[in-house]
Amino acid sequence: MPQVAIVTDSTSDLDAAAAARSGIIVVPLFVNFGDTRYVDGVDMNRDEFYHRLKTDPRLPTTTQPTAKMFEDAFAPLVAQGRPIVGTFISQQMSGTINAARAAAEQFKGHPIELFDSLTCTAGLALQAAHAAELARAGASVDDILAALALDRDNQHGYAAIPDLSQAVRTGRIGKAKAAIGGLLKIVPVIRMSTGMVEEEARVRTFPRAQEGMILSTLRTIGDVAKARIQVIHSRDPELAKSVVARLRAQLPGEPLTLTVSEAGPVIAVHTGQGAVGIFSISGY
Repeated sequence: MPQVAIVTDSTSDLDAAAAARSGIIVVPLFVNFGDTRYVDGVDMNRDEFYHRLKTDPRLPTTTQPTAKMFEDAFAPLVAQGRPIVGTFISQQMSGTINAARAAAEQFKGHPIELFDSLTCTAGLALQAAHAAELARAGASVDDILAALALDRDNQHGYAAIPDLSQAVRTGRIGKAKAAIGGLLKIVPVIRMSTGMVEEEARVRTFPRAQEGMILSTLRTIGDVAKARIQVIHSRDPELAKSVVARLRAQLPGEPLTLTVSEAGPVIAVHTGQGAVGIFSISGY
């Protein structure tokens, strides 16, 4: 039986080289500046994006991939006879999985299973990496789907965003809540829960938000020796390094994995620069 192919989307923020090494196929979303549309990671890399984010007066937006892009990703895998498992950004945040479903209809009879991760960014990366690891070990489609379901049930994501203005502009947080936060100098700790962005806590400073994010992670980590953790940052590697050090100092042991990644353009459109998050799949 040919190896199961793992497909995800670019909101996973997987480094291109790492995805290639793991055999993960990444279908990109679009980032738009004005009327110009860029394919995430293809027409615009992260350096170019973050420069534009700071200097371009136009508000960037994002768009899901087309069904044709998924068809193009699936076609060579179908030709090779490889079953396909795709895990994608939460359907409550993007229509990406719907585009993948439309594409799968073009390959009726071929095993293509599409999974709603109920998360995004590093949480999605952890799922895709686990699925790819299982695929390389010869796991079946059913085995991989069962593992993804367990991952989804045991995942947690928390983030601290120093400036809510970008999230307001893109509709990820309400204007009234942001205005109140600004007036009272409140910084929220954001939680990814059941596929939605929700508020975990409100604190007075960004450092306290970071600490709250760490404490929330520690409360949900489960068996630390089996836990997979990824710290994500939007163009602030020193902040990410600091969060990793503080988290590691408080963990009751060594996690199975603890890695760092940088948010790509699609995620950073909504968080702005300087945000940090911790995503984990608890030990189970």
